[in-house]
Amino acid sequence: MEKISAASAMEWSIELDKGLRSRKPGQAVKVIQQTGVRLQQWDQEPEPTKAAHKIFDLVAGEERFFLNCILLKLADAFRSGDKDIRVSIVKVFLSLFKMKRKTKRQHRVMSKAKMCNPLELLKRVKIVFDTGDLESRVLALVLFGSWAEFSRDNAHIRYIILSSLVSSDVMEVKASLFAAGCFCKFADDFAPVVLEMLPRIVASSELSSTLRAAGANVFAEMGYFSPNAINGYKMGLKLLLNSSDEDLSVSLLLSLSKLAYKSSSILPDQVEVLLSFLSQEKPLHQQSTALRCLRLLSSPVCSHPVGLVTVKPLLRIVHDTKLPISMQCHALQILHKMFMYQEMHMPGDVMREFCKVSTILDNANQSHIESNRVLVISVLADVLIKNSRKTGTELDGNCDSFPSLTWIISTIIGQIISLVKQLLDSNQSWDGALPEVLRLLVLLLFVTGEHLDQGVIVLDRIRLVIDYLVNHLPEKAIDSTVTAPPPGQEIDHFRAKNFGTSLKIANKIHKFSVACIQNLIELGANAAEVLDKVKMLVDCVHRCSLFGSYVQAVYSIQVHSSVFWGCAVNKNKQGCSPNRQLGDSDCDLLIKHEIFTLECVLEMLREKSFWQLYTTGKFAAGQGAWVTAKFIFEQIASKVRSESPSCWLKSLAQHAQCEMRIQLFLLPKLRCSLAEWSLTKEIPILSFRNISCGNVDQGISVQVRGESYGEVLVGAHNSIRSSVETLDCVVKFGNSFYFQRWFLALRMKVLITVYDVLNVLGSGGSGHAEGSLAHGLTSVQQITQCSFRLTRLAKELDLLCISFINMDTKSSNIISALALSCSLLAFTTGTAASFATVHAKDNSNLHLNRMSIEDLAGRLWIIDPDTCSILFQLLDASLGIDHPHVQPRNQKLESGEVRDITSICQDVVSRVNEFRNKLKKPVDNLEALLKVTVESFQLLLNTIVKWLQIPFKLPMYFFKTRPCLVSELFTSNADATNQNELIVQPGCDLSLSLCIQLKNVADLPTPITKLYCILYSSTSFAESSLTRRGTKTGQIQQVDFKDWHIDDMVQANEKLFRHMRVRANKTTDRGRKRPRVEEGVVQFEVNNRGQGFSSCVLGVSGFLEGCYRIKWHSCCVDGRGRYWSILPSNSGPVFTVCRS
Repeated sequence: MEKISAASAMEWSIELDKGLRSRKPGQAVKVIQQTGVRLQQWDQEPEPTKAAHKIFDLVAGEERFFLNCILLKLADAFRSGDKDIRVSIVKVFLSLFKMKRKTKRQHRVMSKAKMCNPLELLKRVKIVFDTGDLESRVLALVLFGSWAEFSRDNAHIRYIILSSLVSSDVMEVKASLFAAGCFCKFADDFAPVVLEMLPRIVASSELSSTLRAAGANVFAEMGYFSPNAINGYKMGLKLLLNSSDEDLSVSLLLSLSKLAYKSSSILPDQVEVLLSFLSQEKPLHQQSTALRCLRLLSSPVCSHPVGLVTVKPLLRIVHDTKLPISMQCHALQILHKMFMYQEMHMPGDVMREFCKVSTILDNANQSHIESNRVLVISVLADVLIKNSRKTGTELDGNCDSFPSLTWIISTIIGQIISLVKQLLDSNQSWDGALPEVLRLLVLLLFVTGEHLDQGVIVLDRIRLVIDYLVNHLPEKAIDSTVTAPPPGQEIDHFRAKNFGTSLKIANKIHKFSVACIQNLIELGANAAEVLDKVKMLVDCVHRCSLFGSYVQAVYSIQVHSSVFWGCAVNKNKQGCSPNRQLGDSDCDLLIKHEIFTLECVLEMLREKSFWQLYTTGKFAAGQGAWVTAKFIFEQIASKVRSESPSCWLKSLAQHAQCEMRIQLFLLPKLRCSLAEWSLTKEIPILSFRNISCGNVDQGISVQVRGESYGEVLVGAHNSIRSSVETLDCVVKFGNSFYFQRWFLALRMKVLITVYDVLNVLGSGGSGHAEGSLAHGLTSVQQITQCSFRLTRLAKELDLLCISFINMDTKSSNIISALALSCSLLAFTTGTAASFATVHAKDNSNLHLNRMSIEDLAGRLWIIDPDTCSILFQLLDASLGIDHPHVQPRNQKLESGEVRDITSICQDVVSRVNEFRNKLKKPVDNLEALLKVTVESFQLLLNTIVKWLQIPFKLPMYFFKTRPCLVSELFTSNADATNQNELIVQPGCDLSLSLCIQLKNVADLPTPITKLYCILYSSTSFAESSLTRRGTKTGQIQQVDFKDWHIDDMVQANEKLFRHMRVRANKTTDRGRKRPRVEEGVVQFEVNNRGQGFSSCVLGVSGFLEGCYRIKWHSCCVDGRGRYWSILPSNSGPVFTVCRS
């Protein structure tokens, strides 16, 4: 456990004293700089709580005492030190003062409340001011300003600052102006005195321009008290209007704009002033400064209604072709922000004027600065997209001059081609094309995300860029792994010079195309159209010499993914099924590109491009191309000599073997074609055992030479188990692989549970359920247990999804889709078991599995409300249901994987509702009742088959092997008489001081704003193996994935999320039955090192004598308001109940 700054204050004070006394040259400056860094760190930490004092054994007020010791030592060093020491000390306090302006935290290191005797500090610095030279007086004044928070009320210091304002030395006056501005922030009675003296400094023609500008800057510091802000603004505005000095006017414009930003009462007046400075009569420099100030004020200005008076001066600049393009771009950015804020309420006349901004593009096209053109295109595209999002169409008839989205796409593509043309044909090294091309490609990707119909057009148009590359490159094919033309090929010097850059641009285009296709798949674009464009794009890529084997393999994998996806979301519900598999053309296309991908892999193997092979394998696994993934990982693993990477690759290959086995079982034609190709190439891609290629064109046979669904699932389960065992070997080398091991374990549990269902149904050893369902009816209890297991697995997948804070959205969606599929299988299994228990004469005892229905309805609450309403009817509940597993960040799921399983959900829920309606009526015929039951079990079998036919994709987060965010809990007995051991008297409660330490916080995408921890114990948590003396403070037991109690973690996470929801809704939780455990939820304030301190009291007064375990779990909320669970890295503490 790291020490907080307050606990290290004594040590720091001693080290500072030693460093200042050292005779080693430069040691004093070095230790002062080190102390400054430590004070900045301390300044960012929250005030230590009583729990922190208990844990670190601090006396109340101890840290304040040693902080003042440090400050006094620095003040003494400033008084007696040389120039270097004084400058370094001023820098320390200036940095702390700047941090104050940014953070605005209470109880800071230099706050008045932390000072024991501030007069002693001021006396030491005042001695330097009174007795030192000019430079010493300047440093003292700067120090007084940095200490303004506690020195503002000292009359002597005030006099020193005010008298220095009339000094004859420029440096002293500038330093006193800085100090005066600092004092004005904290002392409302000091600002009027300064305002009386400022006009003399600012308006004096005898003073230098830099000194007058420094005086003008002081006006910006008057905005903390309203009367001072108004008076300061009036005085500054008067000076601005009367000034003929252009530089001084610019300084006053900036200062008054900063003042207006802080004080809303003068904001309208300042905006009017700035707009007046945009007139043609004003100098260009002043117009440019006015635009800068308007950009500063754009957020508060745009939050108010915008009129034509505000828009017209900006439009004049946009349309004035004589002005610099940079000024036009600044004006356009301001107009853009106005439109974004006011799009719902912008008046018609303003909107018509705004539509004329498209004319700036003509001026931008004449500019040699590419970033200006890109900015203009970006703004126009954003306005079009936001407006069409609001209205559902493009801009209305009042804006005929505004371009269309199709025109914007063509313009972007044309701009990209222009950049590439300059790169290939210019005699200059033009690396600046790369960021501009990337910006344009990101913009195109944004368009596809907002408008699916435009996405297909974008895919078609991007081929123009690739065609241009094809037609303007040397005829000889050049592989993408090289960075220069091959020897012997005659290419102009400038082409050779820019060849590497052109390769980079081609790589950006490749990545964009892949992302665009994935976007369209995720958002549900027309499958046939996307597949056609992908095939055309692949053919185009094959003709381009810039794209080597790696890129061509990736594009072929895209076709593989698109074929499966088109099959899965077929609107006619005639996709991959046992009776109708892929059509001949689709299947032939799949086989063609699968084999082509393997050919590319062989080429990369010959070139020994192992990193590109690994990247291709990752992409293949993420797209469900398991044959390619398995072959790649096996080949790379055989080449690696290091044990840890070899085990990692072998684990990936074993997992790919599992998924490949399921995939090829469903696609026998592909399996036979690959077997034949493998024989021809003499490459052991597939095992030729149990392959029968007869009559594969008739569709999928349920068996492949004796194999059944059950056997395939058992074989897949064994492959994953081998993968987990291999991955455990990597853990010995120091990497935890929490996500990978947990994900594989869940996949293994799901497969074996589905096998158990099929086995109970009688389908584990044969492919047909008919004739075996009678046997299944005798195993209702086993079916019910499988339903409970699947529900628990769904919740465990939820926990997995929210336990890794840096997980990407697509990986999260894949896991959420897996959780939804488990919930669907649990519902289908549970309802089939419920129907089997209905009596023929009395069907009033029909009680569907409420747990599975609630779980499924909770997941469909947002994404499919119609199906959710049917589930309500099944529960006879018209009111809402509780769904605590649904987390705020994943309530709305739009990925293709979720849509696939949702389509199956709709069919299953509809059929179950039909069965239930039939059984609501009296059934006299036992055969009719049995028919409904048999149909429900057949529905279960068909649901499992459909679920298996959804291509399984590996989340890309699986390949992130860096350590994840974990938490460690430290406990201490809050009882001062028994602090070192967790011992409590019988009949008493346990008072704990807690410290939670987050690990691996450096890579978090957003900061943590709230941190909670639940602690609970029970008499059933007795630890018989431990001594009655309890555990000592700080003694922790590290835990690994195998030591986790997942069910406890799921339960604790649900309690935490319920607590968060109750706090957010400010409601009570009285209606819910609470388990008889002693628990408490604690909130922590986390410092910048991931530490938090708190205390709690566990009600264990009813516990008998003995040793008991405290279980715990933690969660957090990030800056975006998303809920996350945090994995524990140590077990809970053990406490002892005994008599003293």
